[in-house]
Amino acid sequence: MTGIYIVYIIVDRQLAFQGEKSRNSGRISGRRLSYGAASSTIPVHMVPILGRIGPYLLYSYTVFMGLGVLAGLVLTAWRARSRPLPDWPDAYLAILIAGLVGGRLGYMVGQWDYFGVRPLALWWRFWQGGYAYHGALLGGLVGLGLWCVVVKRPFGPLADLLAPALALGSAFGWLACWYAACAYGRETTLSPFALAAPDEYGIFAVRYATQLAGLAWAALAFGAAMMLGQRMEGNGRLFWFTLASLSLGRALISVWRGDPALTILNWRLDTILDSTYVLISLIMLKLTPSQR
Repeated sequence: MTGIYIVYIIVDRQLAFQGEKSRNSGRISGRRLSYGAASSTIPVHMVPILGRIGPYLLYSYTVFMGLGVLAGLVLTAWRARSRPLPDWPDAYLAILIAGLVGGRLGYMVGQWDYFGVRPLALWWRFWQGGYAYHGALLGGLVGLGLWCVVVKRPFGPLADLLAPALALGSAFGWLACWYAACAYGRETTLSPFALAAPDEYGIFAVRYATQLAGLAWAALAFGAAMMLGQRMEGNGRLFWFTLASLSLGRALISVWRGDPALTILNWRLDTILDSTYVLISLIMLKLTPSQR
């Protein structure tokens, strides 16, 4: 119940922030945004607003991210029935809180030109939005590791239990970006992987369908994690395999992304981070012996 209450607070605050952000940018003028596809055979229909609950608008991005968290919770509860891990909800809550903190800190680093000159009071205002995937992932890993140390639980079995939820949550994240036009693709010409779509500011162009590619890759990673669960789980191998799969997909897709990102020697920082996660995961897979 505590985890669900925290999710409710996150969604509630994000709804307020997304409404303010949309009013400031002027991107949303109605319930549905439809972008013609004069130069593409695939029309894109954006649904940024799903409805309203009282004074709050239900924004697609927030709703899908919240559904991803809840879907991961339900999936993990179902998988935990046959596993001797009765205190996994506490670990899930620790991951959620640490992930929120890490995601916020990662976003602040990426937007340091803004946060560096703002008062310290702005840093902890999570409800104003702004989270980074890599920071959230690192924060969640640190949160799970610290929880395992404090309560004296092995890291591997819990990480394996949560591995499919990680892939499922990633799929929901890509779906949320599809509706919110984040993580959008670079402009290109007609190709099987291009469609007519806007960026986060509503500028229309033919772009690589990076969000849909990410959704498809995360769905495949989720299916693989579920099928390989019985064969690989127990000491962390399933988790490292899933993380390597997701990170490899993100690294490949990042080459076609057009959204702004920090760069190092002309390489996007997210490409470097995802490639690093792949390397670390492969090393851990090599060092972690199989239980069979």
